[in-house]
Amino acid sequence: MFLPSARADDATPIMPLSDIKAGMKGEWHTVVSGTRIDSFPMVVVGVADNFIGPDRPVIICEGLDATNIMTGPVAGMSGSPVYINGKLIGAYAYGFIFPHNQDLFGVTPIEEMLEVEKYPPAANPWGADQMAQASDPGEPQWLSAPAAGVDLPPLPELQSVMKPVPTPLFASGISERALREFEPELKRLGLEVMQAPSGSSQTMTNTDLVPGAAVSGVLMSGDFDFAGTGTVTWRQGNRILAFGHPFMQSGPTEMPMASAEILTVFSSVMESFKLLNVGPVVGTIYQDRLTAIAGEIGRMPRTTHVEIVISAPDGRQRTFHGDMFQNQLFSPVLSALALLQSFYSTMESEERQTIYLDTDMEIDGHAPVQLSDAATDADGGLQLAMRQLDLYDQLLSNPCEFPDVKSLTFHVRLRNDFQWSRLDSLNIDRNEVKPGATLHAIIGLRHYRGEPSFIPLSVPIPEDLDTSQLYLFVGDADAASQLDEPPPRPATLEQVLHRLRMTRSHRNICVKLVQDTPGISVDGENLPDLPPSVIAQFDSPDASRMAATLSAVTLWETNIPAAGPFSGQITLPVKIK
Repeated sequence: MFLPSARADDATPIMPLSDIKAGMKGEWHTVVSGTRIDSFPMVVVGVADNFIGPDRPVIICEGLDATNIMTGPVAGMSGSPVYINGKLIGAYAYGFIFPHNQDLFGVTPIEEMLEVEKYPPAANPWGADQMAQASDPGEPQWLSAPAAGVDLPPLPELQSVMKPVPTPLFASGISERALREFEPELKRLGLEVMQAPSGSSQTMTNTDLVPGAAVSGVLMSGDFDFAGTGTVTWRQGNRILAFGHPFMQSGPTEMPMASAEILTVFSSVMESFKLLNVGPVVGTIYQDRLTAIAGEIGRMPRTTHVEIVISAPDGRQRTFHGDMFQNQLFSPVLSALALLQSFYSTMESEERQTIYLDTDMEIDGHAPVQLSDAATDADGGLQLAMRQLDLYDQLLSNPCEFPDVKSLTFHVRLRNDFQWSRLDSLNIDRNEVKPGATLHAIIGLRHYRGEPSFIPLSVPIPEDLDTSQLYLFVGDADAASQLDEPPPRPATLEQVLHRLRMTRSHRNICVKLVQDTPGISVDGENLPDLPPSVIAQFDSPDASRMAATLSAVTLWETNIPAAGPFSGQITLPVKIK
């Protein structure tokens, strides 16, 4: 049955859980095509306590519509408002995954959902560092007897098969190949990503989020779309409640909220779901809790604009755009996935290719962060994407302040064939040198299908040395980083950004003059040649200051640009007269 949309300011009458009895009949409202809200009949089977957590009841209902009996729980139906005698009792939120000879589903009581609406928007939700975990379900107890004639499995089995109706993260513009490469990261975040022919529709004529309408939480929009869609349960003024269970259970959040239109319902014995287009962003999801998500219409979220410019070997360019949800856990993976997909989406991509990457981060209140990198081999694109994930994760998870990254721009240059350089030799003009003198060296490089090349190098030896031996190191970014002294713990975001700006590029040859000097580093200050008794005091659990053990100190360093990705390392001893 088609239902006209309710007015946003209409007060929704509530039926308390205490008034709900087995055998009561009602209906639930949802969209199965376009933006039209339809009604489906149901009957209350019973009420179960402690089903999703201590004192967290669920209303068990049976759908009476033949179509829903065949489809079973439909991903995207979460949050569909359920009514008895015109009064709202809660949200269609849990499905029973067993043979579809009856349509049983769990309804989160509206009283449980209204608790979420009372949480105010957080002053700074972007720094939430991990997803909350649901409470232990406990043992379910029936508060009212099942309706006559309803054949239910035993309670333990019922509890084991009642699951939240899926709210999969639909990915559009992302290939199966890219998702497969990031499968471990996505699983670690608890994300069920589904490829579907969904897309973005910025021309929707009906974007009013009323009870029964489709609503999406948008993680990224543009050329790369990531969104999870459910249904609005309750609305008062500009506030809504939806889903009836968590989306990501991240607590306070700042996620773009969009309307959606349903193309059709895909029916499957394994998992039915709604095919959809995500509409324009109309507000912000500000709470993601155990029993619901809460959103506010009209308040625009803070996002990061992502732009990826691909320059082909022939000079042609292709540009991808997206607006990304700002979140400590998810943004690093989303940005890296978009970057990897951009490599896969260009016709100029080849197996034997070198990729040069320049990254610009615009951060509110701070100077831009500019980085460079390069990779080759068949998995060069994946290497760069994973390095981007790691760097962005370091930035967003810093202990000082969550940064407002206004934009993230990647400039990618593709060059056909491999253009790597590898360290082949390192020669010095003498094995002994005086303090204050200059050591001369020759770096030998081997190139892919090219002639060897040689780089002359002058290394200044410090005058005030109290050691008999130093080491000359030449190596790539990864090897050089292993020799770095422990950095000081940052106290401000600017210090975090400074460290990020110092990230080594795999396009550089790193040269270091190193001294073996056991000691410690305290707050970034190196204290070499300390007695073992002093080092032991800093290693003590009672030490008031954080310290890291030193094995060597860098006395001098320079970086030499290479033609392409550089790899290898050699260390030579240098005696001091």
